[in-house]
Amino acid sequence: MSNVVHFKTNTLLKNLIGKDLINDDNIGIIELVKNSYDANSPKVLLKFEGLEGPLELSRLIIADQGDGMNEMDINDKWLNIAHSEKKQSKQVAGAYLAGNKGVGRFSCDRLGKQLDMFTRTSGGKILHLAIDWEAFEIEGQKDLTIQSIDVALNEVSERVVYEHCGLNIFDNGTILLISNLRSEWDKERLLALKRDLEKFINPNQLFSKGGFEIELLVDEYKDSDPKDYTHSVNGIIRNLIFDKLRFKATYIECKTIENGLYTRTSLYHEGQEVYWVEEVNQNVKLLDDFSITMYFLNAYKKAFFTRQTGIRSIDFGSIYLFLNGFRVAPYGERGNDWLGLDIRQGQGARRFFSSRDVVGRIEVFDSHDALQPISSREGLKETKAFSLIKEEFFMQSLRRLEKFVVGGLEWDSVSEEIRKEISGKQGLDWENTNEKYVESGEKKSRRISLSILNLIGIKKKELKQFWINSELLSELAEERKEEVKSIISSITSYDSDVIDDDLKANLSSISKLISEREEALRREREERQKSQETVMKLEEELYDKEEKLGTLQTEVELKNNTITSLEKETEAVKAQSLFLKSVSTLDEKSLLTYHHQICNDAATIENYLGRTIRALNDNDVKKALGFIEKIAKANKKIIATAQYATKANFKSGTKKELTDIPSFINQYLKNVASEFSASGVIINIDNQINSSFEIPLKRIELSILLDNLVSNASKAEAKKIDVSMSLISENQLLVSCMDDGRGLSDDINVANVFDFGMTTTNGSGLGLYHAKEFMESIGSEIVMIKGDSKKVSIRMVFNK
Repeated sequence: MSNVVHFKTNTLLKNLIGKDLINDDNIGIIELVKNSYDANSPKVLLKFEGLEGPLELSRLIIADQGDGMNEMDINDKWLNIAHSEKKQSKQVAGAYLAGNKGVGRFSCDRLGKQLDMFTRTSGGKILHLAIDWEAFEIEGQKDLTIQSIDVALNEVSERVVYEHCGLNIFDNGTILLISNLRSEWDKERLLALKRDLEKFINPNQLFSKGGFEIELLVDEYKDSDPKDYTHSVNGIIRNLIFDKLRFKATYIECKTIENGLYTRTSLYHEGQEVYWVEEVNQNVKLLDDFSITMYFLNAYKKAFFTRQTGIRSIDFGSIYLFLNGFRVAPYGERGNDWLGLDIRQGQGARRFFSSRDVVGRIEVFDSHDALQPISSREGLKETKAFSLIKEEFFMQSLRRLEKFVVGGLEWDSVSEEIRKEISGKQGLDWENTNEKYVESGEKKSRRISLSILNLIGIKKKELKQFWINSELLSELAEERKEEVKSIISSITSYDSDVIDDDLKANLSSISKLISEREEALRREREERQKSQETVMKLEEELYDKEEKLGTLQTEVELKNNTITSLEKETEAVKAQSLFLKSVSTLDEKSLLTYHHQICNDAATIENYLGRTIRALNDNDVKKALGFIEKIAKANKKIIATAQYATKANFKSGTKKELTDIPSFINQYLKNVASEFSASGVIINIDNQINSSFEIPLKRIELSILLDNLVSNASKAEAKKIDVSMSLISENQLLVSCMDDGRGLSDDINVANVFDFGMTTTNGSGLGLYHAKEFMESIGSEIVMIKGDSKKVSIRMVFNK
């Protein structure tokens, strides 16, 4: 037996492709918004009414200014289940259609029990289609088909439209009046709808139709709506999320260029473009118009994201997918790991991003119909094109961003402790917060520069052209010139047409800079040799002065044994001058300055020696001792000046200058005293000062004070000196010195140690006297404190 049979379309089929298939109200509304967009409407209005009363009186009106429909359109297309003229429509000048399944009309059934559709084409009649969806929901009647249910289609006037909807229909367009809503809509649900509509609009409006506007209007909340956009229900829907992301974050962009033949990838960090690279698109026949934008959010950027958008980044989601101008749900929503980021991170937490580390979007305009939405409108079928987006295009951009963040920035160097701290403070005041990165931006910049080619990961066979930010290399050109020369050599090894012209010019400038620097170093070496010869001549002159001093000392010793110590101290001049042989960085002007100062102090000594001899001849010992004190002080200056001459960091000192006391003491003890007065003694410095503490003084006198202190410690057989510096107040600096020497004998009163001629060691008794004299001259004080044992400490308080 051979018979012809047919499928029957039972009325309950309406449920299967309507409210049961589209199982989310927001998706249903978005489907109807897409229909308005596809009808070439520049705007669509969503108006809710009667939400505070019973459900049967609640309504949703969706009105647009699109092409509208005539009677044939309604019969042959709108009422023809699963038919979609959009499948046959060509994409014109980038104007893509948002839907093509022919089931979006059943979103009306999902939203409400009654539909009244008013529509007209330009210059046409107004048609009214009325549908009671419950008429199709009769259970148990197997022979009741959809075709057997009557649907009324009538011509009506503008007055009838206004009486039904409270709106005037445009010269062309469609109004959907969905009444007896199936769900309750409170403010929380309306705000959720608003957020979904925001996400479904492409933020760049890349389709050629221009801007597409969605307005949400709910009279019940008009008066109570706050003024800020985020928390108000009414108004024009705006996608502000990605616009607000353009702060100084680390992000990557990849897009097709030249009709899809190539892709261009650009990476940005802290507002600066680091590199771009153009490569062949191997799959141009399948995907020729797409872009990827992806932001890495460290702890600080996540906090800033919250301040900018009002949404925690974890609640916002991760990487969204836009197809032909509208977002495809549920990709990118919180908990939706459609790109496998969280699974992948489980294989290497310190190498790979999770969905919480990145936000962004993938935008595709599909001219090949290569991406197929699932009938439920939630997701896409696993086509070859969809796999390419996930596994090749996206993964290449992800790996490049990961390389930069993990290898170049070391995860942006935000410590785990700070990450935890910031995570609990999403309201971080970004503008007034100092970012506590583990390492400096300078150090990160150096690491990026020295590994830039590896971070890009260029494949020569696919390469069209590339560019890197040559400023990164120029910053290292002087101190790491060999590495920079190697990088430039690697770059220039590529074919000439592959390297961007701007990059070529900049690399040439950097190479020239390195060559000039090398030539300058060569000239500097020659100048250094000349300077050394000058030093030798100056040294000879210094020896002549020493001989004169030695002769004068011999004469004084014959008169009185009280000045025998002068010979030992002046011998220090000879010892210090020997260090001039090792000076290779001093310029001639500085050396002449030192020479002049030593000559002046030597003349002073010669003068006072003569006066000392005359005083001794007159048996005026008291006056002679006073002159000897002057001689000792001038001799100390000679020693300090000779020490200065061996250290380029100390180029002044004979006149009053504003001096940062903690910094000077720290540098002098480490760089000068350690080689002279404190030779053989370990000096430990505990500097607790984080800011400068400046007072005007003669630096050479401060150096003499320090030399006296460490010299006394050395004479007391100390092996170690502990120096601490701290602030007593904003205008008072405390400097304490303690050594492990033999201490102060019991027969010496600490109150008298600063008196003229009083000695605590085997010295002249002038060192501490000079120290007190200097401290008092700058309005400061110095005291000696004796502990339980013989140990003592020197306490100095510098006053601003």
